[in-house]
Amino acid sequence: MKTQMINSIPIKLLAVDDEKEITDLLVRHFTFLGYDITGVNDPLAALRLIEEGNYHIAIVDIVMPGMDGLELLKHIKTYNGGIKVIMITGYVTMHNVLTAMRYGADNVFFKPLTDLNKLESSVGEAISKLRMWQDILRELQALGKKEEPDG
Repeated sequence: MKTQMINSIPIKLLAVDDEKEITDLLVRHFTFLGYDITGVNDPLAALRLIEEGNYHIAIVDIVMPGMDGLELLKHIKTYNGGIKVIMITGYVTMHNVLTAMRYGADNVFFKPLTDLNKLESSVGEAISKLRMWQDILRELQALGKKEEPDG
């Protein structure tokens, strides 16, 4: 099984849901697909992991006790706007979906997660966007070296 990579860096996913069954499902599924994924059931612990680790993509439940997923999304994007965040929810409201979009979520999926193909596709799209930004930054860095005056 091949580990998913961006420019030789393993893709790291974080699944955050107060329901252990959901995080276990996501960890099993994405591990099987070759991803490095961590599951956590506490949004505050997830925020600490984001700040301590180098996560690329977070899959976050919207309705959780303590700190809801929308607040966690806001914190993640403030900490590192490059982290892709995919929201999941069993509590479907227009307010939740629009707020998730406004705070920078890449996608929203509704529970129950009976078909994980769309979620897989969304993770793949997030990786493509991350690779695109990595390429842009690499090109910019190369341009910067060319524009430096010769000594």
